[in-house]
Amino acid sequence: MPQQQTRNPEPGGQLDWWAPETAPAPEPVPMPGTVPEVDRTEVYRAVQRSAAFQRIRHSYRTFVFPVSGVFLAWYLFYVAAQAAAPALMRRPVAGPVNVAWLLGLLQFATTFLLAWMYARNARTKRDRAALSLRWDTQDQLR
Repeated sequence: MPQQQTRNPEPGGQLDWWAPETAPAPEPVPMPGTVPEVDRTEVYRAVQRSAAFQRIRHSYRTFVFPVSGVFLAWYLFYVAAQAAAPALMRRPVAGPVNVAWLLGLLQFATTFLLAWMYARNARTKRDRAALSLRWDTQDQLR
């Protein structure tokens, strides 16, 4: 048989006629000798404001933004050349390969070159600093 609750619900709340009446859970008391829980949000905000994080972020941006701009300009040059100079793009270079094919294949080569450059830049300039920052953050969260 369902238990009736005798208390009134909070304003805007509903009574749950089937749930047993329970007292609010007591706040946990830390055990002696243990470290109290840290606010994870504040730890990550402090990391974001730190000089080490700002250096990593600056290093990332100084590489990615210029390289992305150069690659976008290279791509748009290819598209504009196709539209503006079709006769030039049809000019044969070697056998059946014309200028359009050559520039198109160079787009793929550029993509792989930029991926290699990004990985090398990250490995040499950012990864070690980011790993150190990560370990410091994990120590603060333990």
